[in-house]
Amino acid sequence: MGYRVAHEARTGCPPFFCPDGRRRRRFMTEEGDMKRWMWITVIVVVCILAAISGGGYLWLQWRLSKELPQINGEIALNGIRENIEIIRDEWGVPHIYAQNEKDLYFAFGYAMAQDRLWQMDFHRRLGKGALSEILGKKFIAVDRYFRTIAAAGADTSVSEKIAPLLDAFSEGINAFMDSHKGRLPIEFTILGFRPSPWTPEDYIAVLKVVNWALSSGWRVDMTARRMLEKVGEERLKEAFPGWPGDAPIVIKNEKLLKAGIDRTQEVLALLDGIFPLGGSGASNNWVVSGDKSLSCKPILANDPHVSLTNPSFWWEVHLSCPTIDVTGFAVTGVPGIPVGHTGSTAWGVTNVMTDDVDFYVEKINSKNAGQYLFNGKWEDMKVIKETIAVKGEAPVVEEIFLTRHGPVIERPDAETAISARWAFSERPQPADPGYLLIKAKTVQEIGMALSRWELPGQNFVFADAGGGIGYWCCSPVVIRAKGEGLLPVPGWTDEYEWKGYVPHEEKPHVINPVNGVIFTANNRLAGEDYPYQITTYWEPADRSLRIKELLGAKEKFAPSDFMAIQMDVLSVLARRINPLMTEAVKDAFPDQKASELKAILSSWDCRMEKESVAASIFEVFFIHLLDAVFKDELGDELYAAYLKTVSFPARAIEAMAEADKCLFCDDISTPVKETFRDAAAKALKNAVTEIEGKLGSDMKKWYWGSLHALTFEHPLGKKRPLDLIFNLGPFPVEGSPLTINKKQYQYNNPYSCNHGVSMRMIVDLALPDGAYHVLPTGESGHIKSPHHTDQIPLYLEGKYRTMPFTRPEVEKKKEAYLILKPEASR
Repeated sequence: MGYRVAHEARTGCPPFFCPDGRRRRRFMTEEGDMKRWMWITVIVVVCILAAISGGGYLWLQWRLSKELPQINGEIALNGIRENIEIIRDEWGVPHIYAQNEKDLYFAFGYAMAQDRLWQMDFHRRLGKGALSEILGKKFIAVDRYFRTIAAAGADTSVSEKIAPLLDAFSEGINAFMDSHKGRLPIEFTILGFRPSPWTPEDYIAVLKVVNWALSSGWRVDMTARRMLEKVGEERLKEAFPGWPGDAPIVIKNEKLLKAGIDRTQEVLALLDGIFPLGGSGASNNWVVSGDKSLSCKPILANDPHVSLTNPSFWWEVHLSCPTIDVTGFAVTGVPGIPVGHTGSTAWGVTNVMTDDVDFYVEKINSKNAGQYLFNGKWEDMKVIKETIAVKGEAPVVEEIFLTRHGPVIERPDAETAISARWAFSERPQPADPGYLLIKAKTVQEIGMALSRWELPGQNFVFADAGGGIGYWCCSPVVIRAKGEGLLPVPGWTDEYEWKGYVPHEEKPHVINPVNGVIFTANNRLAGEDYPYQITTYWEPADRSLRIKELLGAKEKFAPSDFMAIQMDVLSVLARRINPLMTEAVKDAFPDQKASELKAILSSWDCRMEKESVAASIFEVFFIHLLDAVFKDELGDELYAAYLKTVSFPARAIEAMAEADKCLFCDDISTPVKETFRDAAAKALKNAVTEIEGKLGSDMKKWYWGSLHALTFEHPLGKKRPLDLIFNLGPFPVEGSPLTINKKQYQYNNPYSCNHGVSMRMIVDLALPDGAYHVLPTGESGHIKSPHHTDQIPLYLEGKYRTMPFTRPEVEKKKEAYLILKPEASR
């Protein structure tokens, strides 16, 4: 600019029009050089960035390819006696053939680590309380919590038969890690650590996480306590329907229930940043006898509902040796097949929703904080010191205090503590019954195997090729001296102690029912005449009612019928609430909009299809109905905690709609006393406003799939830009939290689906090679594996793949062949 001004002052003309050619050329040279260098600089910077990004991309692709495990050829390893064959089929599922059980379990661990080592280690770390070591001080609270809740210990005993198999399983995992140094999954590289050797007891840390996630009491009871303080007894019963109307509320003393930090809610909030826990593990399973089957053999179906993550929760495997031949679904890190089938049997599970944890209010000695009162005497707490390693920080030493009931999880004030008694610390782990289960040949033998199964608490349905079918509740059902389990009870007296557990033979069960049909969907298991209380946490009845309806619609069934049932998305709640919602239209909208809405809702079949406009209106209406009913009285924080109880909000709304009245419906911020109908009108108005804001004013485009999407999230995918590498989705999906084809979102984070059908299995025992399976994502946790995402289209489209079982069929679908050889034979 200085050159231009000086030039014009001397010549009186702009440089581009100056008759002095020499000066003009000089200007052009200087300005041209400036522009040229500017462009050169831009180009160089772009080239450098491109090189960096391109190089980074190439490095990433090389690194991801490098970590892929060897699945062809031969590998010599210590720890095995004879050659082991691992055949991978066209979907990457390993079919393991060994000559003895110990080698079989070695290869079980080896193949699992090949596909899912990162996931195994992450779940182990979560259960052991060791996330801070790799993720930093933010997760100290999580580590403290998971170390505390099971500080009373766990029953790790196993039979002499099983112990060597657990050893072999862990040896197989370690053999993979040792043989793949420098080639472990990229997550270890990103976080900068190497997994520690696997031990035979490590599977219990994984099962701690599973049992905790399936145990509703950890989320419900302390929230119910806070709600009692906030809104009183009558409203508490309304928010938690099913609580017996004449049952006493045990703890009412405000001082003893002074609000402290709800540790479970704190941990849930932290975990939500890396690991979605959208519910308490709902599921569907059912079985029909040969009399109800077109093949004349039993058909069994199962679709457990857990968090929908990348990798998938379940891992498939086929285990075969002279004494075992089973295929099915394993929990990564755990040496067992909780869902599966053999050539002669099949079994599937749902969560019992057992109330297996109670909270005790302990009176603390004001002169000695390490003592608590019991039956008039002060008792000393046991103290356990835990050292938590923290990435980039000094280790943190935590003290955990234990009473006779269990660990202290909260201290609201100096004179009060809350301790937790959890059945997980007292009951046997599933290693022994799981081993007997996969070897059983008949429903009677399955029943005998399950007589020792208590953790995790599951409803097993099962069948055999001889035509038998059965069901057994396999869960630690607590016998309480007093109290119902929902609220904390006095810990200073023995009135509320546990008297023991219900024996296996007295738990709900049935073998070969006359009608030839058995199903469970986390529903109530026994009538009022059953002498023991199993739980009050059962799921809303919607799925169980719909399954009953569909299984009663035909005389004979084929696997294709079961596929249709598993994919069913009719909402029973919508069928009940839609007339009320339609009626609310005229209260909410007096204009043309009312006629459009009424036409859409009145013609709706109550199916939660992706393309459905009415489904969008209903589901958004339901969320705003929860807001209108509960939020003003509970306040933001407690309302959010109540929504995380998962099953109770829907049960409460359904009960209110049926009664057409509710205490919660009155909006305390207005002078008018509102009714349920008023709450519905307000909710509908707010729902329409929300949808218009997100999808526009054209109602014809308000598709449910435009709001309701599923993303398979990886723990590292919560951080950008790692989400672009590790997360899969989003994918528009059908269903809802209450449909058979469950696609659940968190009520306080609508409408992003993160929980639901975690696999599907259908077994016709007339067809050993004709079982139908599907995972949500794929078998492998490795991003570059062709089997990382290959089942997503099947899962989303309601399709299945057949699982080969006999050796000839496995050979036909062989994609890879690996031999593990004893080290000495190399």
